Amino acid sequence: MTEIYIEISKLTDKFRTMAYGITTDENKIHEAVQELMLYFLSMNPDTLKAIYDKDGINGVTKYGAVALRRALTSTRSNFYYKYEKYYTHIDNTIYSYT
Repeated sequence: MTEIYIEISKLTDKFRTMAYGITTDENKIHEAVQELMLYFLSMNPDTLKAIYDKDGINGVTKYGAVALRRALTSTRSNFYYKYEKYYTHIDNTIYSYT
């Protein structure tokens, strides 16, 4: 199982390049890729192994690309609630006080 995680860690630059197709904000890209790596680590190991056994690293890459796109574009993703909504709320609070 650790060899799968090592292969996934080598895909970090590839996922960052994919994220540049969706947004150009570097902070958002780094946070989204970091969340994707945490997603892979917290994912059910049997499911991850099944994806890897069926399609290899290419299948894991495609799975990660879909998860990354959804994280950056969906307003119902965990990434949106963790980063976007939280900071939007803080920014609105600051502007209302000034």
